[in-house]
Amino acid sequence: MINSNAIDQYLESKFPNAQTSIFRDLSLNFKKVLEDSALDPQERMLNLAAIATSLHDKDLQKLAITHLNEMGLTPEQTAEAFEVAGIMGMLNTYYKFKGYLDPQTLENYSRAGLRMQSLTKPQNGKERFEMMALAVSAINGCPTCISSHEKVLVQHGVSFDKIHDVARMAAICKGLNSLQHAFFKPN
Repeated sequence: MINSNAIDQYLESKFPNAQTSIFRDLSLNFKKVLEDSALDPQERMLNLAAIATSLHDKDLQKLAITHLNEMGLTPEQTAEAFEVAGIMGMLNTYYKFKGYLDPQTLENYSRAGLRMQSLTKPQNGKERFEMMALAVSAINGCPTCISSHEKVLVQHGVSFDKIHDVARMAAICKGLNSLQHAFFKPN
């Protein structure tokens, strides 16, 4: 179960007294995707943890970890949710690099040569790992990785509604993360 009060507390602490229509849209979208989604509660929080880490948002990480701990996930499962941002950060950067190259030079870079053993036996299962990888790839804007992870999820029978909610969650969190800098007032 997702704790609505914890979500409200996160929003209030991050955006004290925010009243703008943009904040209202983002906060309502945030609450909706966390409280009423095709994703099950664990999937929501696993994705939130990966997204929060990718966005360097410690408060959002705390919100996710509190829920993951309450849901009884193992420390290894919780850690993986945060670490997905690291492995995908590496892969997103590499595959974006390849995506910018002239097609004629791609043959010079045929093998990534990057260790990715962690992708073979994920703690949270293949489908959940792929969802988190998709979420982080969306945050990092890697078209190659987004397409690849979406394809694997479809092949594993994950519904388009779940895939869409992963993308929506990434987009909403990115918007909130950007907005927090708009509310920053230097001393």
